[in-house]
Amino acid sequence: ASCTVVLCPPTVWRSNFVFPFAFSFTPYLIFSYGSSIFRVDREGTNLKRLVANTSASVILGYHHGEDRIYWADMGRQGMIGRAFMNGTRKEVSGITQGVSGFTVNWIQNTIIWSNRIKGTIEEVTVNGSNPHLLFGDLFHPSDVIVDPYERLLFWLSDGLLATVDCAPSTGGKVKSIFGSHEKLETISLDFNDKRVFWVQYGQEEDEAMVGSCDYSGATVHMMRLLAQSWPFRMSLFADHIYYTDLKSRTIRRTHKYTGRNVVTLNLKPSFDVLADVKVVFPLTSLTDRTGAPLTAGYCRSVCVRDGDQQCWCAEGFALTKNGTACEDVNECAFWNHGCTLGCYNIPGSYVCTCPQGFALLPDMKTCHELLPCLSDLTSCSHYCMQTEEGAVCSCPEGSMLAPDGRTCTGCTSLDNGGCSQICTLQSPTKWECDCFPGYLLDRDAKHCSAVGPQPYLLFANIHDIRRIHFDGTLYETLLDKQVGRVLALDYDPVESKIYFAHTALKWIERANLDGTEREVLASEDLELCGGLTLDWINRKLYWTDSGRSEIKRSALNRMQGEVIIQDNMTKPHGITVHPLAKRLFWTDEGDKPLIESAFLDGSGRRIVVGTHLVAPTGLAVDYLADKLYWCDAKRSVIEVAELDGTHRRSLTQNNVGHPFSVAVFEDYLWFTDWKNPSVVRVDKRSGQNGVRLRGNMSHPSSLVIVHPLAKPGADPCLSNNGGCSHKCDNRFGVAHCSCHPQFLKGADGRSCYRSESVPCKYKPEVMNCQDLSSKGTTIRNTARVCCFFFVFFADEGDDCAEQECDINAQCVLTEGGAVCQCMEGFAGNGSTCKDIDECYTGIALCQRGFAVCINTEGGYVCKCHAGYTGDGVSCLDIDECSIGVHNCHPHADCTNTEGNFTCTCRSGFSGSGLSCFESTIPPPRNVYETTHPWNDERHHSCPASHAEYCLHEGVCFHIPEIESYTVAFKATFWGLILGTEAGMNTLGCPGL
Repeated sequence: ASCTVVLCPPTVWRSNFVFPFAFSFTPYLIFSYGSSIFRVDREGTNLKRLVANTSASVILGYHHGEDRIYWADMGRQGMIGRAFMNGTRKEVSGITQGVSGFTVNWIQNTIIWSNRIKGTIEEVTVNGSNPHLLFGDLFHPSDVIVDPYERLLFWLSDGLLATVDCAPSTGGKVKSIFGSHEKLETISLDFNDKRVFWVQYGQEEDEAMVGSCDYSGATVHMMRLLAQSWPFRMSLFADHIYYTDLKSRTIRRTHKYTGRNVVTLNLKPSFDVLADVKVVFPLTSLTDRTGAPLTAGYCRSVCVRDGDQQCWCAEGFALTKNGTACEDVNECAFWNHGCTLGCYNIPGSYVCTCPQGFALLPDMKTCHELLPCLSDLTSCSHYCMQTEEGAVCSCPEGSMLAPDGRTCTGCTSLDNGGCSQICTLQSPTKWECDCFPGYLLDRDAKHCSAVGPQPYLLFANIHDIRRIHFDGTLYETLLDKQVGRVLALDYDPVESKIYFAHTALKWIERANLDGTEREVLASEDLELCGGLTLDWINRKLYWTDSGRSEIKRSALNRMQGEVIIQDNMTKPHGITVHPLAKRLFWTDEGDKPLIESAFLDGSGRRIVVGTHLVAPTGLAVDYLADKLYWCDAKRSVIEVAELDGTHRRSLTQNNVGHPFSVAVFEDYLWFTDWKNPSVVRVDKRSGQNGVRLRGNMSHPSSLVIVHPLAKPGADPCLSNNGGCSHKCDNRFGVAHCSCHPQFLKGADGRSCYRSESVPCKYKPEVMNCQDLSSKGTTIRNTARVCCFFFVFFADEGDDCAEQECDINAQCVLTEGGAVCQCMEGFAGNGSTCKDIDECYTGIALCQRGFAVCINTEGGYVCKCHAGYTGDGVSCLDIDECSIGVHNCHPHADCTNTEGNFTCTCRSGFSGSGLSCFESTIPPPRNVYETTHPWNDERHHSCPASHAEYCLHEGVCFHIPEIESYTVAFKATFWGLILGTEAGMNTLGCPGL
């Protein structure tokens, strides 16, 4: 009895998901307006009143099983009402005063409400029975909502710190997952992505934002709504947010992550206020053979067996007595389900557990005493345990053996469960990856990428300072005039400044990140500066002087260095700071090489690493993981340890060359190599997957990552108010500007100007907004479906007519007169406006790595790479094999890959997959291949030691006949040039 149709909760469907049934109903909106409850299509059509004579201030709920509206009065009446969707059988009953939030649990058939006055959250069945208290002693709980599938309850609390709180819907421990000093207004859930959404107001309530995070409080995302919007209640469906706007008395729809494609649903002119809005998707069109509603869709893991319409559950679940829902089976109740000692039940499954001193064998059932192996089995990544069957590898609690039987994987293992940042245990054998604030989880659900502008590398190249993107693009020189020899540099994310030291000129200098406004800071008592670091939080600069064997520090505004460390020091070199841990770290290349640490004032000095060092040069701190990385130039090794030096291990010793400086960001460690002049990237945990960036480099030395999150905690608003004319808000190291009430933000995103506005005009019958233009007004269309206008009237003495504004600017009246301001997407003084390249500046929202950004006049567009589909903001892989758009041979199998596909000839055939031949018939050979035996596949393999010898797109060939290797240019007529040193130099080879 195979399951052919899976029924999913109605609110989890995405816009591109096709449900297997043909519904007679499509999603629509219900909303409270004035003293009635209405419904309307999502396009603003088919407006219909469902319930009359309600309160003017109600909160809505919907029961999917009953197809019934529920509402609660937030005012003094303290009433709850309900009615069917056709408006019949209206019922009203009293609860209590002070209702501030209201939600319906349509799976458990209960009503839940919060009471701001009493500080409680209470529950009652939909029939009014079994009233009870869920949570008490809360601080001003307001809006509340339930996820019936996860059995979680979320609500807002209005304390000194407004919070988003979460707890089990059956009662239990309360957890705050988000907090803000700003006002939080309303809350909604995305059941599909498992995210909480809320509206957040600034102190002046002139600008509203929509915030979201996952159910654990991680991966916070903030999005600004349309200017002058005052959202009151909202509801999510698919990729959109629907919210009621108190200011415009409209319902608006916008994308839940970008805030784009705003659609405004205007109602008839009225002084009534819109209250709540909900998206409804009824399921009553699904019935069984008897015509009764099929309610299996409200349960997870429920499917319908083809033919007889019976409900079935996934493994680990069993049907309830009524046969329409699934409940978890407690496997541990049946003789421990084979576990020799402990058994722990989890939803849909179980895990075996062992007491202290025992470990679980690879069969995941048997507990065995922890006995060390008789012989040292070094292949085990954690512990070798001796059993009757021989040596067996075991793992710490919270991890498990990988398929190789030797390596441990999980949250307590070295690989952190494959997670780049946060690993959260769901059960002893299951875990999930998450990211720190400011980072987003990639599509692989393991790695995290930083939000904000595109990061890049900044490095000193002995006689100049250069920058390059992680992918090798935008490679350019920032400073090359009178730079001299530079070994040390760092940057300040607050003032966007570069700090670097000259070894020949013996001074420290700084400049803007674009190379402008250079100034000398310290030019006295500096012998040889091998390293410098900037404390971006406490605003201090530290540097090493190996000529004087000392470490100095200075404030940034007055470069008068003070010696903080001098005794028992020979040749200090690399230096870095951890402002949050308030520690300084440095290397000493002297007679006794060391890595040391001290407090920021030089006190509390201690040795971090004191053995097996020869020439430690650069070092870097991973601020998220609190790890210390360093390189040893003469040992050609990169190592990592905890901040106190414990758990030291070698990260990589292959293809390291002569490392000089290291930097760490996201999932990677970068280092500069003097032996093969280049910048190299490796995985910061494994040291694998090396990528080498070249480009006419000569001894690249000090290296830093430029991105707001590379130096966490930086506040750009400290410098010149972040460039904002009014208010500056620090968002993960990026300055965000906003304006005071009665002011609008300028096109540059930083300046503010005063605006006088009149109430908006709305004429739905006019589809061409330009038809409404009139003398003395400026009209802007801000919607796609309806025409919604901001109208600015000219005062007497208006001199806009005298202004010669650029074609990409508009005239704006201010207190000082009329001025020209560039429109959005342009920058300039108003008389001349030039297009802003959003792609180059990194403010475009195209999905990095999966889409290309194309700049347009006044904006930009995103285009997914070949092999992907989507709007560019979100790109999904195309399965070429399943939709039949591949070009594999009829006798080949197509296999889908990320962004592409592969073709493999079936058994009995050979070839490339694009063409396949029967194995008995050899494929035709290329003429070049028959005349040049060096092109045979057995001659192509070269050892790794020769991989770097071929330059200028040269190709390495293995010639067994002479047991040597050589290099030839691609697409030349020379073939192979052998034997002479001149020939090898011509080919870019150091010799045979």
